[in-house]
Amino acid sequence: MVQFQPKTQTKTKVSSLPDGNYRYVTASTPITDAELAQTESLIFLFRKKGNDIIGQLSQANSSNSICISGQVNGNTITGAAVELSEPFDEAILRNCGEDFVVWDVAGSLRVRRGRKEGKKVIYKSAIFDLNGYNRINAGTQFPPASCPF
Repeated sequence: MVQFQPKTQTKTKVSSLPDGNYRYVTASTPITDAELAQTESLIFLFRKKGNDIIGQLSQANSSNSICISGQVNGNTITGAAVELSEPFDEAILRNCGEDFVVWDVAGSLRVRRGRKEGKKVIYKSAIFDLNGYNRINAGTQFPPASCPF
């Protein structure tokens, strides 16, 4: 007798996506841009080329953001990050040592080895975990072409 196996939902790993522009959110999907703007969801708008990722992580109802550049393996990006806050003089150095600290409210981005340089904060080491994020349409904005290191 064949046992019933519940169907499990599989998500495509970011590393398996074809080259292109993508947008991932912590909000439940489906969601419209108007609904997204009313949430506290995190939004990661990024460009993928091979295993290289360049993207911007921001909160839907905030002007604070961080540019992430690195390599993707599965759903995890490792690399570096630059915090870009509005107004720029409010960028806060979260860590300048060897221990990772959480950057975002969801706990998905961890940074270390930070230094304040002018009106930005550069983190030489970052780990960003996209598990728990949902893919939505790429939207009308383009991801950054590079991070301002």
